[in-house]
Amino acid sequence: MKKIVNIGGKEYTMKSSAYTQFKYKDDTGRRMLSDLQEITKLQGKKQEEMIEGMDDLTEIVLRMAYVMIEEADATQVKSYEEFLKSIDSLYDNVEWISEVIELATSPISRGI
Repeated sequence: MKKIVNIGGKEYTMKSSAYTQFKYKDDTGRRMLSDLQEITKLQGKKQEEMIEGMDDLTEIVLRMAYVMIEEADATQVKSYEEFLKSIDSLYDNVEWISEVIELATSPISRGI
């Protein structure tokens, strides 16, 4: 599945497939499903705890976004560091966070 997502005022084409979770592990050394589970745990917390977890949430979602951007078209980004430097504001519009999570879970949730 492909989708265009606006992060910090810049549009990125992202792609999610069965390959995404394996690329995520290769790129980050982390398991995507475990990180998605961490996001789910954060969503059920109180506001104060959620604010404390925003760093973790943001890091996980940005890494997922980067992997899916590369999967769609690697020429959109040079490196993870350059991708992060290109984002002027993460929280002006936070809709991108749910869009990235939804896209990342799409190959898993289609049959559920």
